[in-house]
Amino acid sequence: IHKKKVKFHIEKEIIIESLKVRGFYDCVAEQNDLVYLLDFKTIGSYPYKLKFGRNPSPNSSIHQELQLGTYGYAVRKEFGRLDGMYLYYYNKDTSVLRPKPVPLSYVDMAYNYWVGIKQEHAQGLPPIREGTSPVQTWTCNYCEYADLCGSPFKSKSVK
Repeated sequence: IHKKKVKFHIEKEIIIESLKVRGFYDCVAEQNDLVYLLDFKTIGSYPYKLKFGRNPSPNSSIHQELQLGTYGYAVRKEFGRLDGMYLYYYNKDTSVLRPKPVPLSYVDMAYNYWVGIKQEHAQGLPPIREGTSPVQTWTCNYCEYADLCGSPFKSKSVK
């Protein structure tokens, strides 16, 4: 059987102009006319346990899957197809790397999410609401604008 070599595209910027979305995917692998999107996440032992332990937390990474779906939308447009998406979780405490397949349905879910955000923003600055702005409350602790918007989710202990 003749096998083609794998061609890797690493850390490429994606821009979805129609949705005003920009990001960077980690890796696209092409082999035998198939296209796979890979994203790598470094996490500690506790979140790793929540994700892969005996009682994994459902939807513990929905924001990561939607992020991958966003990249998948751009990759599908760029390469003309998308055959699979994977999140690879690297446990920084144990050096264990574990893949998690992400259904291609997340491409459409992410697209619909961004369409909704674009429509909401077209009417002015949306209210602060967990689930959309921000998607998860902990992200306010990393936002340089959280003090300006008056986020009720920003931890008082974080400066």
